[in-house]
Amino acid sequence: MPCFRLLLPLLLCLPAATAAAQAEVLPLQIQLATLEWPPYVGAELPGQGYAAEVVRAACARGGIEVRFEFMPWARALMLAQQGSYAGVLPEYSNPLRERQFVFSAPFPGGPVGLYKRHGDAIAYARSPAEDLDAALRSLARYRIGTVRDFVNNEVFDRADYLKREESASDTINLRKLQHGRIDLVFIDRWVAEYVLRTDALLKDAALEMLQPPIAEPALHVAWSRTADVVAQARPACDRGLGAIQADGTLSRLREKHGVAMP
Repeated sequence: MPCFRLLLPLLLCLPAATAAAQAEVLPLQIQLATLEWPPYVGAELPGQGYAAEVVRAACARGGIEVRFEFMPWARALMLAQQGSYAGVLPEYSNPLRERQFVFSAPFPGGPVGLYKRHGDAIAYARSPAEDLDAALRSLARYRIGTVRDFVNNEVFDRADYLKREESASDTINLRKLQHGRIDLVFIDRWVAEYVLRTDALLKDAALEMLQPPIAEPALHVAWSRTADVVAQARPACDRGLGAIQADGTLSRLREKHGVAMP
């Protein structure tokens, strides 16, 4: 009996101690808002896409578990700004977005530029690499398709001399280009190639990127300025991103999802 009296308090403490230990090792769970933008993100893609896998792997190294909610991009931006989500993914660095969000460390994206119909005699008067503004001015007479609420390129976005026509998606823009309703489309190369490969209405389309590309911008998580979890999640995920770059995980994910130059 004396021994039992000594053991009883210890036994009663075990469940509480076990629960406390489990609480210490459970990862912080966060939700990021995103859109359907394959091959970077997509609900039905392997691993939900390249960008989703990169961020999931990076954050996991820092003890953060990430879940993605798919929705229209305008809604994703609004809800993340309100703090309903920890942030949005993926996004390009841009002065407007930098006022709205706190940006993660960068990870590789793809070349962006203007797609045209094969055979159309459209060319830059000057290389975008030398003078992007001059290069774009030489295209001022053409109708250029863009996606509503997307950040494209800082110089391109402020070029008020361009004739832009907004659509709801890259797919719609490429279809319009194929049928001659617009002359050019601003788009990421890997997104364009994915759409051309998978969209039944574009299977016979002869479209190509106007060379050279305008830029190859990095991708980021745009973290909410109002969500409490960001103070812990952002530095942890940034450290994890450095780790997966160093050990080759990031390069393998680029190859897996077809977003690396051959």
